[in-house]
Amino acid sequence: MIPDQIHNILRKQRYQIKEHSGVKLCGWVRKSFLEGKECYKSKFYGINTHRCVQSTPSVAWCQQSCIFCWRVLPKDLGLDSFEAPKWKEPEAVAEDILAMHKTVITGYKGILDRIGEEKYLEATKPKHVALSLSGEPTMYPYIDELIEVFHKKGMSTFLVSNGILTDVIEKVNPTQLYISLDAYDLESYKKICGGTKEDWDSILNTLDILESKKRTCIRTTVIRNINDNILKFKELFERANSNFIELKSYMNVGYSRKRLNLDDMVKQVELLDMGKILSENSIFEIEDDSPESRVVLLTNKNRKINPKIDFGF
Repeated sequence: MIPDQIHNILRKQRYQIKEHSGVKLCGWVRKSFLEGKECYKSKFYGINTHRCVQSTPSVAWCQQSCIFCWRVLPKDLGLDSFEAPKWKEPEAVAEDILAMHKTVITGYKGILDRIGEEKYLEATKPKHVALSLSGEPTMYPYIDELIEVFHKKGMSTFLVSNGILTDVIEKVNPTQLYISLDAYDLESYKKICGGTKEDWDSILNTLDILESKKRTCIRTTVIRNINDNILKFKELFERANSNFIELKSYMNVGYSRKRLNLDDMVKQVELLDMGKILSENSIFEIEDDSPESRVVLLTNKNRKINPKIDFGF
């Protein structure tokens, strides 16, 4: 289903893989266990870090080849794109994801003296699913139904998409919908994401429907000297009229190190300066920031909602 070269690399990187789905324990879960630290999703949105599942129903399939992606891409290995799998039903995918997550959590049972039994037991009963680990989640044809399966289990969901499949974006109703917008025009899109004009046009169409969704966030990964003139994004940010924007530095980790350098990362103070520029020139204003994750959160002045999520849905 997945080329052996890619499958073997993902397994070495400690991905759990079941057919076309994948799970990997987020580094912030380990920090939460061992250091008592919480991730930016906890600080911004109130999510319990140790009860979050990092997953994807499309572990190795994506329409783009983003230069900042820390995952291994087919072109990194000289491979052509490969066929989509036979997709499983959403109930089965949800069970696969939760079972894989339980496998990686169980490995920490041996250090309960460091974690605490209560926190460990909470982690074995996750309350949040991030559909964002790798690949493009909306390529899974039943993504809307999968989200509903998790909601029926009493879990909140974040869906992170490249925005190409506008018809799918129209259907889905995650707790929070992220659209990755890492380019400001067609030329920069081809350079940064390796997509086509048709893909870019679809992303623009997706921006136009975000106002109809209940909680939306535009995430922009900022790369030094490539897309760090934040005012070039202003028109697209305002076109999307999302509830939130996250400006996040490119991180020089994983396979992105084969494409970019350490100096391409942006410092937190620079991200804050970008946020201030947006605050002075757009409908967005700085709400919060997380230096450890190199991310700044902005909120829409005209569509103010509480960033902290009400998990009693």
